[in-house]
Amino acid sequence: MKKWMMMGLTLLLVLVLSACGSKGGSGSSSSDESSSSGGSDGVKEIKVTASNFKFEPSEIKVKKGEKVKITLENKDGNHGLAIPDFNVDLQQPGSAEFTADQAGKHEFHCSVMCGAGHSDMKGTLIVE
Repeated sequence: MKKWMMMGLTLLLVLVLSACGSKGGSGSSSSDESSSSGGSDGVKEIKVTASNFKFEPSEIKVKKGEKVKITLENKDGNHGLAIPDFNVDLQQPGSAEFTADQAGKHEFHCSVMCGAGHSDMKGTLIVE
């Protein structure tokens, strides 16, 4: 009986540790064809996923003057997305549209307190 109990506890421990140690991705990435597309009416559509105190993609490039529709999806937890330079503040999953009329690098960040890693949830919108 003790043998089966030990084996069960060991298996449970392995499962818990493997679930806690998994991380999706290997750092920052920039938007590509899978996360952005030319939408109707000449609007560039970008999907941003928030999870594990990071954004995917963490770097987004658009052209100056381009109309942008950014859509936030939460993979885990409760997150928001704010781009102060363009008056964007999504407090929950959803979309916002704006015109990228200011060239340069613009920070975006999580706008909903989401836990210990909240201050690390940042990304860059590059308007070329």
